[in-house]
Amino acid sequence: MYDIIIIGSGIIGSMLAYELSRFNVSVCVLEKNVEIMNEVSSSNSGLVHAGYDPEEGTLKAKLNLIGAKRYPKIANDLNVDYEQIGSLLVSSSVDEHDALLKYAQRASQREIEFKFIQQDEIREMEPNISDSVIEALYFPTTAIITPWQMGFACMNYAVVNGVKLFRQTKVIGIEKNENYRVHTTQGLFESKCVINCSGLNGVDVAKYLDPNTLHQLEFRKGEYQVSDIRDESYLNHVIYPMPSKLGKGVLALKTIEGNLMFGPTSYVIENRYDFSTSMKGLNEVDSKISQIIKPLAKNRMIRQFAGVRPGSLSKDFIIEDNLGFINVIGIDSPGLASAPGISEYVVNSFLKNYFEFEDKLNLIDFKWKKHLSSDERNELIKVDSRYGRIVCVCETISEKEIMNAIHLPVGARSIKGVKRITRPGSGRCQGGFCESEVVRILARELNVDMEDIPYDNDVFLTPLGGNDETR
Repeated sequence: MYDIIIIGSGIIGSMLAYELSRFNVSVCVLEKNVEIMNEVSSSNSGLVHAGYDPEEGTLKAKLNLIGAKRYPKIANDLNVDYEQIGSLLVSSSVDEHDALLKYAQRASQREIEFKFIQQDEIREMEPNISDSVIEALYFPTTAIITPWQMGFACMNYAVVNGVKLFRQTKVIGIEKNENYRVHTTQGLFESKCVINCSGLNGVDVAKYLDPNTLHQLEFRKGEYQVSDIRDESYLNHVIYPMPSKLGKGVLALKTIEGNLMFGPTSYVIENRYDFSTSMKGLNEVDSKISQIIKPLAKNRMIRQFAGVRPGSLSKDFIIEDNLGFINVIGIDSPGLASAPGISEYVVNSFLKNYFEFEDKLNLIDFKWKKHLSSDERNELIKVDSRYGRIVCVCETISEKEIMNAIHLPVGARSIKGVKRITRPGSGRCQGGFCESEVVRILARELNVDMEDIPYDNDVFLTPLGGNDETR
């Protein structure tokens, strides 16, 4: 029996687990996949938006601002990469000037720092900006993070401080008696409150308790292209086109790791698990990106991918409480930027109606281990030679770093899990040289056969260890 069950371990579920782990409540997280952060939260732009874009009066507008303000401290506390690189919202025609004025007024009302800049200054800041750009709004507080790094750091902190994580545990039914009874593929769980953060399956999970729910989600696919890290100096800021009714548009940014990323497109799809890319989508990225920057040569691209965003038909987040069953669904953009705001909002607006929260004593510190510098690696090699056995040449990742990723409290159990935690397979060869060695290390460290190691969401054939405990 738990006080709170969280369904789903994307960035919202992971941030809630982090938030709640600091209080005197018992919490468990149910995740249907092998890895956390594996669906919506694994395929997005990695941006902490400044907060000028959402419509006034929406939860998106309110929680984006709170989330953006909270991220610097959370990132510092967890030792997660976070960088305020700033953004340019660019205009390429006189007709778009009025739209810039609208966003400037909105930013001013929300006390978001900004500045109007003209062609000469734009080109000083971004030498590779498109020749068609004539003016821009500069937002210095726009930041970049690596979404899965933040999610894994939050969940690891939560687990070492008492939250229980159950992976490969799919919810198949929910009923309410005196308490909530959550039926899963791994048995029955009970709690006083349930938080539904199940992303693409948010309405399906809500219907287990209320088959007559009126909530509906719309699924939009966005396709991206990613460049080699050798092109890191090509951009200095996030470059946004003028937003449209479909969203923020195809944008250009530099990731924390130094790759350039271009996208996303925005298409409504029927199959929420369609993560395929298409020539149509990638050609659209090429076409639209050329309107804001001088595009890189095609041979600089090393990867294409697609993500799916679950949005509500109301165009706002759905965050509501029904007698202790709390829906946190329809979380599309700016969901990542809003995550700390969402977790704070759920705790303060809903959960405090059911629990007397007290700070937990003797919290255990957890710091994320960032990518090693050459000097750090050389020092560690003196202690453990496996830090010098490089498995991924493209990203300079050693055998010991892969082992560390596997043996975290919430450690990797798949090829993609290792990739997200410590980046082997993220470089130009995309795992062509290192993937077989990653599989070998996973099998050895988990004491399973190599053929039983999943690539992504395949079934892991032996019981998960670590903190995936029984009830």
